[in-house]
Amino acid sequence: MSLRLGAMLPEVLKHLFKKPATVQYPFKKIGVPKGFRGRPVMDPNLCIGCQMCVRDCPSEALEIRKESETTDETGKISKKFSMTFYLDRCSHCAQCEEICPKKAIHMDEQFEDAAFDRGSLKITYK
Repeated sequence: MSLRLGAMLPEVLKHLFKKPATVQYPFKKIGVPKGFRGRPVMDPNLCIGCQMCVRDCPSEALEIRKESETTDETGKISKKFSMTFYLDRCSHCAQCEEICPKKAIHMDEQFEDAAFDRGSLKITYK
């Protein structure tokens, strides 16, 4: 027993005077690393409603619906779409961002998604 204590004592003394290796997370926030995949965000003005993101999502965490369709005086049809993200299903894989041909979806740096009910984890962009 004394042999083990003697071998451990220099290591204990060395770590007594070092600063902690951990971060006091809720009180001290640190930045996220470059390339971090947080929560998906959509720009509805860029969406063309191709449904490629819906098709490629492995968690079935998003839906796209056509909101309106208007025709201007030149005969050009413009459609508006809304997208619903279900963050309780999302695995933050960023496949929706990669497949989008118009880059209407991007991943932000938000990662604190804890909630008491599933309804608050449903985000709709119109």
